[in-house]
Amino acid sequence: MAMTDAPRPAGLWRHGDFLKLWGGETVSQVGAQITLLALPLTAIITLRATPEQLGLLTAAQYAPVLLITLFAGVWLDTHRKRPALLAANLGRAVLLGLVPLLYALDALTMPALYGIAFLSGLLTAFFDVAYVVYLPSLVSRDQLVEANSRLEATYSIASIGGPGLGGLLIQWLTAPVSIVVNAVSYLVAAASVAVIRHREPPPAAPERRGSTWAEIREGLAATVRDPRLRSLAAGAAWFNLFEQYVLTLYLLYGVRDLGLTTSLLGTILAVGSVGALAGTLVANRAGRSLGVGRTLVWSMLLSCAALGLVPAADGPQLVAGTILAAGLFLYGLGLAVFNVHSLSLRGAIVSERLLGRVTATYRFLVFGTIPLGGLLGGLLGGLLGVRAALVIAVAALVAGGVAFAFTRIRAVGNEVFQARPRAGEEEPCSVD
Repeated sequence: MAMTDAPRPAGLWRHGDFLKLWGGETVSQVGAQITLLALPLTAIITLRATPEQLGLLTAAQYAPVLLITLFAGVWLDTHRKRPALLAANLGRAVLLGLVPLLYALDALTMPALYGIAFLSGLLTAFFDVAYVVYLPSLVSRDQLVEANSRLEATYSIASIGGPGLGGLLIQWLTAPVSIVVNAVSYLVAAASVAVIRHREPPPAAPERRGSTWAEIREGLAATVRDPRLRSLAAGAAWFNLFEQYVLTLYLLYGVRDLGLTTSLLGTILAVGSVGALAGTLVANRAGRSLGVGRTLVWSMLLSCAALGLVPAADGPQLVAGTILAAGLFLYGLGLAVFNVHSLSLRGAIVSERLLGRVTATYRFLVFGTIPLGGLLGGLLGGLLGVRAALVIAVAALVAGGVAFAFTRIRAVGNEVFQARPRAGEEEPCSVD
């Protein structure tokens, strides 16, 4: 891997280009957290959406993962990544700007919301693959955990301020109009990417070019043959299926079943993000103490169990809100620790030649279950009632977490972060 512009061991605080990337992503994540609250509330409050319609909205937003991710991985293995990041940010800014515009024209409908969610999800799916693949060319391998910890901290910090700010903006401006903040944040992120000075090395020419489908199959084979990647993908896919099921129903449950205000819901989400920030701060220490494999197992179990407090919330607003906040705090803590080590493990063990395709394959498998979770949550929420549907989701999450604990991922140690051949450079080895 070309590392001519990578930082020296002095640390990432002196790496100007990483700081630009990090800063732009911080701003866009604050905006994205506002939309995370405002988009479904636009459907719930402004358009009076049913649980089934909320499920369709979630599916529209995340279905592009299934449609474009694998092709994005093939394309990114043979093209520079920075232009893709720039184009995706600009496109998302334009699309999200349509929501307040249509609302102002009294032309906002659920089909229009589905379309905007789908197209912006398409760009997000492409951006997410490019971002993960771009980072190892910007920082050295021994700084991947630090870089991913900082990026995960960014998501956590944005999640602390974003939902609370979003709740206030929704009450002040209405849900559709508040989405304009996210559109502006993507413009800021695009500008930050544009001023990065690091010259991305040209992708290495493949020894032989097969068809697109042959290259996709190569990335898929590299993922499923390696027991570390296979276990990680299976556990995360199951988790995302039922996590999104819970998140699809969460706002509806809070607004209609518990009678919580949008500002209180935003505050509760922010408390959950404080837990995620705490997770980024302890991720390195947890990994050193337990090893990367055991850290992945225990962090997933914590997140699964913590979501059980969502359907347990009941009573006066203060009591219900406190229970929800406690659950989301622990869920965020576990999820942040898991994400830091999952990203770092994949970046360390996969060869540069296959990194785009393996990243895309992993995201296809793991994020491809999210639209299914949205549809399933909406369907069962409408048939059984929101609380009963949430109980089913939590039971499935806990069962999946226990199953993940018995996979071979728990045996992975921190030696994977030392310089050694990666998956795709030799036949994958079984984990001892």
